[in-house]
Amino acid sequence: MKTQYYYQWGLFALLLLADQASKHWIELQEPTLHITVIDHFFNIIVAHNYGVAFSMFADWQHAWRTAMLVGITSAIALLVLAMWWRVRHSASLEAWLLPVILAGAVGNIWDRIQLGYVVDFIQWYVVIDDQAYYWPTFNIADSCITVAVVLLLVDAFIGKQED
Repeated sequence: MKTQYYYQWGLFALLLLADQASKHWIELQEPTLHITVIDHFFNIIVAHNYGVAFSMFADWQHAWRTAMLVGITSAIALLVLAMWWRVRHSASLEAWLLPVILAGAVGNIWDRIQLGYVVDFIQWYVVIDDQAYYWPTFNIADSCITVAVVLLLVDAFIGKQED
């Protein structure tokens, strides 16, 4: 089981590296970068999110916003780290998903500290009757957090159903 713990750290490091490398590449592009990957569905663009989900708090003064968001997300990351530490040697799905959440949190915290914003670049949308409907642009860190939290909720729900 101790070997599993090292693999979990490896997963954490791999996801954090993928997140930061992708954001670094995006930041090196022109601010007007727009790559259509799948027409009417998926683009790669450059976006800077000064707020949190759906750009909440983006209009707050920079110093207050950054300090608050780094503080809150760091506290959450520490809570996730403590939860992971508790289950790290178990055979549970939770032991693998918590480092995924932590990688996402650390990736976005790093952006906020270094840049004052989070670099986003994945843009999903659909076109219905010639009208485009966009999901807010996101990044690999956001994907790690979202997918892992959803899987944890599904796992918890399935576990409750089996009781």
